[in-house]
Amino acid sequence: MTDACPHAVSAGSYLLGMLTAEETDEFWQHSTRCAHCREELVELMPGALYLRQLRADIFAAGQRSCTDRPFLSTVVAREPRWIAGCGTS
Repeated sequence: MTDACPHAVSAGSYLLGMLTAEETDEFWQHSTRCAHCREELVELMPGALYLRQLRADIFAAGQRSCTDRPFLSTVVAREPRWIAGCGTS
């Protein structure tokens, strides 16, 4: 990300639903006029969608984020490319 627009730093929070209702509306209104912020949204969308799905999986499994280690096996099963070289330097 470049410094082309100071509002672009809010794009990730917007996609993850972490902004207040007022901030969400403000960012959405801004992004309708700002090409840089729209580009940032497009770039961040795949990661944001993945994180939303992981969060949904955690809640569905009744696990708490960051405390239950068995969740790692779910992530690795979904992302086999992470297995290669695991634990090697």
